[in-house]
Amino acid sequence: MAVIGIDLGTTNSLGCVYLEGGARLIPNALGQVLTPSVVSVAEDGSIYVGAAAKERLVTHPEATAASFKRYMGTGKLYDLAGRRFTPQELSSFVLRQIKEDAERFLGEEVTEAVVSVPAYFNDNQRYATREAGELAGLKVERLINEPSAAALAASRLRGKAEGSFLVFDFGGGTLDVTVVDYFDNVIEVIAVSGDNCLGGDDFDREIAGHFCKLHGLSYKELTPGEKASLLQYAEKCKRNLSDRKEVISVLKLRGEREMTLDNAGLAKLGEDLLDRAGQVVSRALDDSGRTIGDIDEIVLAGGSSKMPVVGFFLRNFSGRQPCTEIEPEEIVAIGVGIYAGIKERKGKLRDLVLTDVCPFTLGIEVMNPADDKNSIMSPIIRRNSILPCSRKGFYTNAVSYHSKIRIRVYQGEEYYCRDNICLGEFVLNITRKKRGKNEIEVCFTYDINGILLVEATDPKHGREERVILTNDMYKMNEDELQRRIKELEACKLMPPGGTRTELVLARGERLFRQMSGEKRRMAADVMGNIQKAMSTQDDWKVLNCVKEAEAVFDILEGKERRE
Repeated sequence: MAVIGIDLGTTNSLGCVYLEGGARLIPNALGQVLTPSVVSVAEDGSIYVGAAAKERLVTHPEATAASFKRYMGTGKLYDLAGRRFTPQELSSFVLRQIKEDAERFLGEEVTEAVVSVPAYFNDNQRYATREAGELAGLKVERLINEPSAAALAASRLRGKAEGSFLVFDFGGGTLDVTVVDYFDNVIEVIAVSGDNCLGGDDFDREIAGHFCKLHGLSYKELTPGEKASLLQYAEKCKRNLSDRKEVISVLKLRGEREMTLDNAGLAKLGEDLLDRAGQVVSRALDDSGRTIGDIDEIVLAGGSSKMPVVGFFLRNFSGRQPCTEIEPEEIVAIGVGIYAGIKERKGKLRDLVLTDVCPFTLGIEVMNPADDKNSIMSPIIRRNSILPCSRKGFYTNAVSYHSKIRIRVYQGEEYYCRDNICLGEFVLNITRKKRGKNEIEVCFTYDINGILLVEATDPKHGREERVILTNDMYKMNEDELQRRIKELEACKLMPPGGTRTELVLARGERLFRQMSGEKRRMAADVMGNIQKAMSTQDDWKVLNCVKEAEAVFDILEGKERRE
């Protein structure tokens, strides 16, 4: 059975498989490689995933969720049509859809996948991604950082023998920047930096906020449906500015309202966002010991990196034109597919080596001599250490005559423990001695998949504790996991054969809500034709009505008619 690669994105997700001819993107039931990372629950409990679900953001906001990747590994819950889901459960529906698309494409069962994650995902987020895979019926043995996957794809597809990349991976919800060297058959990640709360979605919100300010509206006072409609409008404006200097568009929101926006205006709206992006790039370069002049090429990844304002920012920062030869929305998926081929040891990939680094500093809590109520973090593995790695730290007891010492493990870059993420804790039995007289050795071993083994030893007295640390706050135990897998399996994904019809009906419902007058009547007429055709159970009639509806809807939205 084939191992597939999955780019699980905030905005869109893709599947890829390595075949003899190279990495092949996996088409969904609509023949497209991009599947929107949106999930909607129908009235009968069926699950929409992808384009049809995205249309339902406007018409059924209370039953639809998007951008849930941002909340992986947290306690956030989504109430959809009377049912409650975690972000990883919603992600599992997207993974399951791509799994089913892959099985249809390959003609065989798929049980294993390599999944991409943002380089700056912490341990909780990485564990949640694995959990999403298990809930989808996939064995996820390997997680690969998104910019590392992009660098792997770029190094293979560009065909250059050696050099260095700066990968600027700007998706819907996250930004990762990675410095990479490549030579012979080795792709070596030198440094990573990122921001898990910075992406194209933030530009959508800035545009939406500008629209509200322009027309004297309060975004907070809009209904969920109005917010979804406004954000969809903002995303459309942003996308249209990719090939136009200026966009003049109208939105029916408590009356017809018009807005004009150009790229200069968008850059002004996103000034703070671009400043944050610049800080991420500078941190990656500083950690790598390089200057921008040492970098041979800037590689773009993620759909949001195609925005002209981002290109202008990078040209201004680096003095050079970023590489656009490889489609940014596809490059990570291609890299993950190549890595799946490496895992299967296929052909020319057998000798290919990809190294990665630890994106965060890992350490333990130690007493603050100036304030014993505000402990500080003592680093053991520093960020950008090459993986896998093992490091030791040496400590003494801070309190006299205690028989136990509590080892608390943290992840992050802040001085005080309170500002970092606690990954867990355990207790080591020690000999009762005066303060500073015990010798305690703490060893961290961190592997390529982000699994942390912690060993604490009192070497003189042969006492030792070894634990694999996981933060159990938001994690299911094995019984809960198996129970939830069975429950989610019972949730029926809408069948591929009906996807195109369901999509056009969902699109028509959205247009009907957003439009008025003659345009609304046209949308209603073609939807009525589809429903009549469906009642005859004549597939040919349904297909013809769907094609007619797509053409009419394209005209209503100002698009060119598809062939």
